[in-house]
Amino acid sequence: MTPAQPADHARHPVQNRAAGDTRDVYGRPVLVLGVTSSLLAVILITCAVAIEFDPLWRSIVAGAGLVVLSTGLTVFVSTLMYRIAPAATAPALAVLYLMKVVVMGWYLLFVGSPAWLHSLGFAITVAVGLTLSWLALAPLAMRASAVLAREYAAVVRARQEQATAEAESAPILDGHVSEPTDGAEHGRA
Repeated sequence: MTPAQPADHARHPVQNRAAGDTRDVYGRPVLVLGVTSSLLAVILITCAVAIEFDPLWRSIVAGAGLVVLSTGLTVFVSTLMYRIAPAATAPALAVLYLMKVVVMGWYLLFVGSPAWLHSLGFAITVAVGLTLSWLALAPLAMRASAVLAREYAAVVRARQEQATAEAESAPILDGHVSEPTDGAEHGRA
């Protein structure tokens, strides 16, 4: 560790703080929300499949369970990946989406829809559930985007200040900025 490193850290605390704070945008409560909603969805789907009751209500419960499961898994994967490897969040969400489509497609093609499924009730529940989940998660996404934009602007500003300070502190001889050389041009080492 050189003596310049602590001074640089003291001069640019925003830049050094920004790397640690951005991962806390999606905090532990969001991770818990993803896990609990996924568990709730498994319970709902299990009840819809295992318990015999009115087909319309079974379809509504199954549709709600699928929406909650899909949303919960998306929230969980995005939160976990953002905390572990932010650059891998988008590819992980793409793989998750592909898995959801492939699993649902496989199920519908090879197993088929259950006899008790009321398609209109299921479709309306899924549409309303997706709309509600988007509305519920929009404030979280907006807050995360605002925090990340602020942090990015702070890092850019700190880098600009650092570049300006380095440019001002460079020694000037005859109107030219001096650059260190190894002396090889003049036959000196």
